[in-house]
Amino acid sequence: FAQAKEDEIVFVDAALQEALEREQSAMRDTETRILTVFEEKTAALRDQVTKSGEHREESENSLRHYLEVDIPQLYQHLQQEVQNRESMEQRLLRRAMEEVTQLQAAILAEKKAREDTEEAMLKMMEDVVAKMQTEIANERRERERSEEMLLNLLDSTCAKLQHASHGL
Repeated sequence: FAQAKEDEIVFVDAALQEALEREQSAMRDTETRILTVFEEKTAALRDQVTKSGEHREESENSLRHYLEVDIPQLYQHLQQEVQNRESMEQRLLRRAMEEVTQLQAAILAEKKAREDTEEAMLKMMEDVVAKMQTEIANERRERERSEEMLLNLLDSTCAKLQHASHGL
């Protein structure tokens, strides 16, 4: 039974680990997409600056907006995703630990119940053995008393027969 509980713990742990890995993979994919968008915007901006010398002012404004707005937003989104992922990992870890703790408590309770049952059965067996030993001792005493009575009766009968045979 303990093996079954341990197998169940291993199964739950594996399932939680798999869920954690899937969630981490999704977070990494999101981070990759954000970085890809970031890199694409950076590349587009570089192309704009090199291709359009006449639009330098417009490019400078775009660059300023990008540096002042887009990059901080992207960085903020990236930080938020990292924080969400870490928070999710902590929740999964807490839940896994709670499950393991509950399973350990169930195993301990089952072990105690088994031990209590074994103790009760052992006590019952000891009581039965003691009762049987008492009954055997009583039967032995009864048999010995009966044998003693029979021997006395035989002795008495033999004595009477001898006395009667001498009288003839």
